[in-house]
Amino acid sequence: MLYWSDWPPCPSGAAVAVLFRPMGNIFYTVLIYPLVQLIEFVFGFCYRIFDNLTLSIIGVSLAVSLLTLPLYIVAEHWQKVERETQKRMEGKVRRIRQMFSGDERYMILSTYYRQCHYHPIMALRSSFGLLIQIPFFTAAYSCLSSLEILHGQPMYILHDRGRFIRDMGSPDGLLHLGILGGLTVNLFPLIMTAVNLVSGTIYTRGLKLREKIQVYALALVFVVILYGSPCGLVLYWTCNNIFSLVKNIFYKLRHPVRTLYVIACLAVTAFIPYLFISATIPVKRAVLTSCIASLVYAAPLFVRLSDWILNVVCPGLMSSFKRRLSLFTISSAGLWLLTGLLIPCLLIASSPMEFSGIDSYSSPMFFVRNTMVQSFGLFVVWPFLIFFLYKEKIQSLLSLCFSAAFLVALADAFLFHGSYGIMTKLLTFKTVANVDSPMPSILINMAVCLALFLVVLLAIWRGWHKILSYSLAFLSGALLCLSLVNIRKIGMGYAQYVEVSKNNNADIKEIAPIFHLSRTGRNVLVIYLDKAQNRYLLPVFDEYPALYEQFSGFTLYRNTVSFNGWTLIGASPCYGGYEYTPEAKNKRRDVSLVDKQNESILLLPRIFTEQLEGWSATITDPSWANFSWIADLGIFKDYPKIASYSTDGVYLDQWYKENKSVAGIDTTSKTLKRSLLWYSVFRSSPLFLRPAIYNGGGYWDPNSTDEDINAFLEGYSVLDYLKRLTAFDSDSDNTFTYFVNNTTHDGAFLQYPDYTPVSEITVPSPSKYADDYEYHSNAAALHRLGEFFDYLKENGAYDNTRIIIVADHSSAGVELDFEWDVKFDYIQPGHFHPLLMMKDFGSDGSLVVDGTFMTNADVPTLAMQGIVENPVNPFTGNIVDSSDKERGALVCTDHIFMPDDNKDRYVFTADPEKWWRVKDNIFKASNWTQEIQEAVK
Repeated sequence: MLYWSDWPPCPSGAAVAVLFRPMGNIFYTVLIYPLVQLIEFVFGFCYRIFDNLTLSIIGVSLAVSLLTLPLYIVAEHWQKVERETQKRMEGKVRRIRQMFSGDERYMILSTYYRQCHYHPIMALRSSFGLLIQIPFFTAAYSCLSSLEILHGQPMYILHDRGRFIRDMGSPDGLLHLGILGGLTVNLFPLIMTAVNLVSGTIYTRGLKLREKIQVYALALVFVVILYGSPCGLVLYWTCNNIFSLVKNIFYKLRHPVRTLYVIACLAVTAFIPYLFISATIPVKRAVLTSCIASLVYAAPLFVRLSDWILNVVCPGLMSSFKRRLSLFTISSAGLWLLTGLLIPCLLIASSPMEFSGIDSYSSPMFFVRNTMVQSFGLFVVWPFLIFFLYKEKIQSLLSLCFSAAFLVALADAFLFHGSYGIMTKLLTFKTVANVDSPMPSILINMAVCLALFLVVLLAIWRGWHKILSYSLAFLSGALLCLSLVNIRKIGMGYAQYVEVSKNNNADIKEIAPIFHLSRTGRNVLVIYLDKAQNRYLLPVFDEYPALYEQFSGFTLYRNTVSFNGWTLIGASPCYGGYEYTPEAKNKRRDVSLVDKQNESILLLPRIFTEQLEGWSATITDPSWANFSWIADLGIFKDYPKIASYSTDGVYLDQWYKENKSVAGIDTTSKTLKRSLLWYSVFRSSPLFLRPAIYNGGGYWDPNSTDEDINAFLEGYSVLDYLKRLTAFDSDSDNTFTYFVNNTTHDGAFLQYPDYTPVSEITVPSPSKYADDYEYHSNAAALHRLGEFFDYLKENGAYDNTRIIIVADHSSAGVELDFEWDVKFDYIQPGHFHPLLMMKDFGSDGSLVVDGTFMTNADVPTLAMQGIVENPVNPFTGNIVDSSDKERGALVCTDHIFMPDDNKDRYVFTADPEKWWRVKDNIFKASNWTQEIQEAVK
């Protein structure tokens, strides 16, 4: 694990040499990669807002068209200048060509060009419009043609209607010509070409035939290139051509800029209400997005303000190209060193061995070099291309903005680094639910950023250009020196990794036992599988009959209900029983919800260690302990007899190393190569922008497969290592273990028959649930537990172990066992049908299916029966039993799954109408009765 504020010291010549080793594909990384990231961000943002792939691609095309509009305006200007120059010289050039030949013609033409201040190479100005398209087309092709989310997804705009294209990840094949032997024709590229030709016709009206031929030939080139491309990419380029057509029409208008401004204001006016009505993003994010979008209204004011700043505050910049270039060069270099070198070095230097030997990359310096090149393209190459395209006005603004941005980035990175706790190698924070900052911190941060901008303005206004340049250069030099110090630490860490690898055959992290069971005494083992689904167990067993033998002695409680469909409410009854159901919690209004959550978690471990002699207790990953996203094990600090551990995600990196040949999933290196620069930008951004950049740890990566498989593998890797994490050497006579695991919470498609993760599935599941990835994850959990139970049998610790397997809730799905009616359409009872099964001491024989009415709050009673007589809740003094079940279970069907809104509350604020009491057969709708509760404010 890596700590956010770990700071290293001091440089290794070898490491510095590695840093500047040439990289392959450098052109793509420098020039194309920044555009790919722009496209990925816009795509991800639009998909988050509209939840529609088609609209997301159209949004990407519109954003790219708007962002490149200033470049196209410059290109149009250059083309116009070139056409006028050619027209002015055309007569004399034609006469010279007619009257002279050979060297004489060359000499006379060269003299005439010099007199006209013209060089033949300037003819390339007419091709600038085409040159602009090349990197953007390459970036779009690279991004959209590999978007996994498009595969198998239809193209539609409104409510899944009009699915005339069924797979945006493949060519459309819309026309089938039976008379030509069933030939399939892709229609979309032809539509794209037609739009392109119409746009070209309007654009080239009045131009020479040579320029018209160039435009038409380009349209034909694109139809050849894109004919066999995925529909998503062709849609993007078709929209580009449509927007180009609109742009050409705009050029004919009398006031194109004013018209564009009015259209933009109308679009923003419609967009802001949509944000809140659609509720596709949280309200806080919607407010921030609305504020940023509302800046469009003030565009004329920004134009006037920039003119005033340039004419009144920055006349010195406007009059001196040298000053503009100096400030711009130093600032862009400083941003490059900060985001491309120092921040990655600080991160990797905090734990260089953990970044060594990742996938096929032995040295961690690869990731630093890769990020350096990416950042060079983002903060140096593209800014300089834009800088030299424009004249003094835009150049002065760029110099001013980059100088201020450099100082702001430094302040954000070092003065406002934030307290985000532990970070994984996948660049996600494990100990915080989000990266939101308190409002006072945000206001202070914004004030500092504004002050730094005013400092730059003051320095330029007073003519302190040299002082400002030298100050920025000094800061850039300091960044470089600090980077070299950390490069040395990385080099030393890597050398240690190489040495350790030689000594222990590459395993640098030992997986030590945390579960210590007894062979002679009694063991009570509760296995909590988050979101494990009761409905899947029998199909999994029937598909793989060996599981019946592995789970010998178990009873499946088929008629089991949970008290909520989300972990925050659904977990407490699994830990603490009926005193911690939603109904019971809301009755105890003198204790906060977070304290009641902690009580439920502590109940069983405390009873086994305090009310019995000779028992020890172990618990892992307690759900929402202290209402923390990552379990806060501090709740156990006053109980030395209770051992507590975090396991979720802890063994993932090691699992990747050991299963590389099996799974072939290079997620860690892919994540670091793509997102390390995003992390640097995150570190150097204002606090209010950080949640948008972090994006829940995804950094706007549209290919969510790696993210999903990691979420699954964080829990699966623990199950896979369960035998290595278990020893039979308990210091106490008897043991109680509460093992929490999330394998079943996040689905992933896996390889049949063992349901193991692989890079490419070659043997699909034959199950009727084969297309349900949650079935796969449930099957994987049961297979790994079956292997673990075999391990217990081999070590003589199965018959003396009582095992309970439970889930906090299930998943909303249609289950065949439920007698479906209109009531169940509203309740969605599948969400409240968790797995519950048990094997008692000495129990044997095939799986028994029991129809007794059960709830997951029965777990404490099942765990203690025959062991603890009259167990007492150490917090309330009440007897712990299941007598409350006689009234049935009052299920809260409301969506309450995050603790933020309940942290300081004493009761849950659930919808009063979303409470249903069920008793006896949960599969009958008639047994579910609505009980409207008192409204809680």
